[in-house]
Amino acid sequence: MNKLLKISLLVFLSTFVFNACIDEDFDQPPTTGIDPGLTANTTIAELAAMHTFGNGHTKITDDLIIRGIVIADDFTGNWFRSFVIQDETAGITVLINLTESYFFYPIGREVFIRLKGLSIDDSNNLLQVGEYNNTTEQLDDISDVTGHIVRSVIREVPKPKVKTISELREEDVNTLIQLNDVVFLDTFGTYADAVGNNSLNVDLADCLENTIIVRTSGFADFAGEPVAKGGGTFIGVLSIFRNDLQLLIRNLDDIQMDGERCGNFDPCASITPVEVNSIDLDFENGSNNANVSETGWTNIATKGTRLWIYKEFSGNTYTQSSAFNDSNPEMEAWLVSPLINVTATTTVSFESAKAFWTHDALSVWVSTDFTCDPTAATWTALNATLAGQSDDDHAWIPSGNISLSGLAGNKVAIGFKYSGSSSSGLTGSYRIDNLTVN
Repeated sequence: MNKLLKISLLVFLSTFVFNACIDEDFDQPPTTGIDPGLTANTTIAELAAMHTFGNGHTKITDDLIIRGIVIADDFTGNWFRSFVIQDETAGITVLINLTESYFFYPIGREVFIRLKGLSIDDSNNLLQVGEYNNTTEQLDDISDVTGHIVRSVIREVPKPKVKTISELREEDVNTLIQLNDVVFLDTFGTYADAVGNNSLNVDLADCLENTIIVRTSGFADFAGEPVAKGGGTFIGVLSIFRNDLQLLIRNLDDIQMDGERCGNFDPCASITPVEVNSIDLDFENGSNNANVSETGWTNIATKGTRLWIYKEFSGNTYTQSSAFNDSNPEMEAWLVSPLINVTATTTVSFESAKAFWTHDALSVWVSTDFTCDPTAATWTALNATLAGQSDDDHAWIPSGNISLSGLAGNKVAIGFKYSGSSSSGLTGSYRIDNLTVN
């Protein structure tokens, strides 16, 4: 759902729903807030020191109060029914019986937590505060929200700790971290699986080849976005799973990685292209609207964010690309085949179709030096018949048999390139199906 729509809906519902749940009374989303006049009598680090990791939950029986600034909320969906607070000493994850809690506890909100009756525990070594459930023997969300969590004013968000990957320690968990001069090792995927809503890990590395996991929920708004391809600065919240430190992304504005990559991190260095002698691909195994994922194939956006996707219509599944709704000034998406061992009789054929024509967005290319990055390869255009403006929408146009005999003895990749621009109105859809290389 659009974030502006979410906020508008939440404002509308606040009188009816949130009043009953949180006993608040307001007509618009709280901004600066009101200082409640509370004083913390312990720090988050002192609270953490009361707990023995791996020894069950620790129930707080004293009238303790901690204070912290929200450094991560559930606005983008990478946190669920929880947010993270940090004070001058440490940070902790707060479990809360409320979805869309960013509306009340956004990043920058100062909060006080009355701890008496609550428990702290470590879930796979991640320190959390919540209510202990004796039946399930696990830490649950805080159900009495306003009985324990007191909202204060909006404060300046703590500056992230500037560290290197090798300097990160468990005491940094639940705090904001900044890493400079880092790159993602695999730049040809997305942050998570937005179609299946599966969380994924992506490795982040520095120029000394130290690495750390970046984990993203499949429900995050940016789950389906291509991983940043360049080098630069990464800001995130340090988390942990068992013995593995990992970083969580608050939003993509925290990732400024469009600069040069470390010289020793060629994104294609660890990739061995798949080689085939023939191809017979009809895309029928794909799921509607999922990004194309075929063994040995490369699906990548070299400009913009949209990839080639599977589409289903009238019982037929094919692949499609379009710049519609891409937010970047230009879009360029490549779908590249495995390496084909070419003989004197090798030919290529396929079918193309278009819809809502705005321009001739599709072109087909061949390369003898492709590994994994279309922008680093040398391409020669193939003389194929493609669907064009004069063809009916959705009509499949045969490409003809295209001979590769002039490349006999080489290993070549066939690349389908879509170029467009949503901001310029160049958004027509192009489709490919029934690709055969004999």
